[in-house]
Amino acid sequence: MFIRKILDILIPPRCPNCGLEVDADNKLCACCWKEIHFTTEPFCKKCGQPLEHGMSDNQMDCQCATCFDNKPDYDGGRSVLSYDGTAKTLLLRFKHGDATYMACLFASWMKQYEDNFFKESDYLIPVPLHWTRLLKRRYNQSSLLAISLLKVLKKKPSYAPFMLRRKRRTPSQGHKTAQQRYDNVHKAFIVPDRYHAQLKGKNVLLIDDVMTTGATLQECSHTLKQAGCSKVFILTVARVGASFMKSC
Repeated sequence: MFIRKILDILIPPRCPNCGLEVDADNKLCACCWKEIHFTTEPFCKKCGQPLEHGMSDNQMDCQCATCFDNKPDYDGGRSVLSYDGTAKTLLLRFKHGDATYMACLFASWMKQYEDNFFKESDYLIPVPLHWTRLLKRRYNQSSLLAISLLKVLKKKPSYAPFMLRRKRRTPSQGHKTAQQRYDNVHKAFIVPDRYHAQLKGKNVLLIDDVMTTGATLQECSHTLKQAGCSKVFILTVARVGASFMKSC
């Protein structure tokens, strides 16, 4: 504790977005905090897409049109933030700019769902990168999020990064249409045979940084269900194109 205080005096904690001095590590300054938009109810019970109005008196009955028309394989999901403004800047720096320390900041926000999916989940699985992309980037941002989450959770699912593997390298999802994204990741993942028995009847929580169309998370969920999982939940830091957001 004493060493920590000395370090804070010599090297004061700073806002990871603007660099302004703050009172603790992994905190935003007041101005940047106001620019972060958290999801609020009502939202789709399946994918977490915010809804303009509740579709039922019971929030648990709400579904977006996409999930109603094409039921996803996952059983529930949430995205903590809207992928815009300051959140987008932070996540791009985290994913492509080697700002790996931001995983702790994002995990502290994702922790709000501890009483939801985490208590039901037996395994915590990050969305995997293909080994060639992992070598190029040097880290999997989804794995860093999962590891940081385990440090702050009370009920800790088993961390299982090898239960789901990306078996082929897929082109970047950027600038693709929704259908092209689904086609791009079709059959791109596999659960190694040695893990099928462990996954049978178990619940899994998938962790990723950003959800766009949900194609990757849907394909991962489908692969896990095919391997015998009972339930699959998804949790991401942010969601692209989500509307009806408000700052906390």
